[in-house]
Amino acid sequence: MQDGLISGGISTIPWIGPVMNELFIQVPNRIQQKRINETVQILQEKIRSIENNELIEKYIQSDDFYDFNVNFWKSSMKIRDEKIRVSLANIFIDSILTQENYELSVNRLFLSFLADLSPIQIILVSFINSNEDILEKIETYDNFFARYNEYDKRIVIDQSEFKFYCLDLENKGLITANGGLRDFGVEDSILYDHTYVEPSIKMTELGKRFVKYLIS
Repeated sequence: MQDGLISGGISTIPWIGPVMNELFIQVPNRIQQKRINETVQILQEKIRSIENNELIEKYIQSDDFYDFNVNFWKSSMKIRDEKIRVSLANIFIDSILTQENYELSVNRLFLSFLADLSPIQIILVSFINSNEDILEKIETYDNFFARYNEYDKRIVIDQSEFKFYCLDLENKGLITANGGLRDFGVEDSILYDHTYVEPSIKMTELGKRFVKYLIS
């Protein structure tokens, strides 16, 4: 009913209305089906390597599996990038193999992360995970941004985007800046005492667990 009302309203918009209506009503079904089909292919390959047993049989009848299953497919329909979809499948398969409790499992969190994170953030997490040595005592966003740009030249982002992505990763508990980096363009005018240690960018324990699914 609601979709019909929206569709009817959109169609009345001059010259662009019919195109917008098609995008709103028809295209989503085709895109979602395509993503589902791609996810099915990934799962088929991964499931073949799993040996079924009584514990798994019992688990797939449980409420926990039901909730993981719903979360997994909903998340898969939001994801465009194939590598991220593979990572999503890695988490889902791991949840089955370890018979995870949906309400308590960190895998539930990881499924949400993959649906929400930008592909740039996935690159950023991988960069931090493999380059903690050069990010030791990095101190400023200017230095951090310069290091990142040396690592990945495929996607150009500005400083504001970069900082937003970093803070979001930090808020999710995947990385830490050990007290915070100095902002872009801010000159160091503070007199530090002998106890001052320049901030570093590091993976948290949660982040290290998360990134294993990206590598698998």
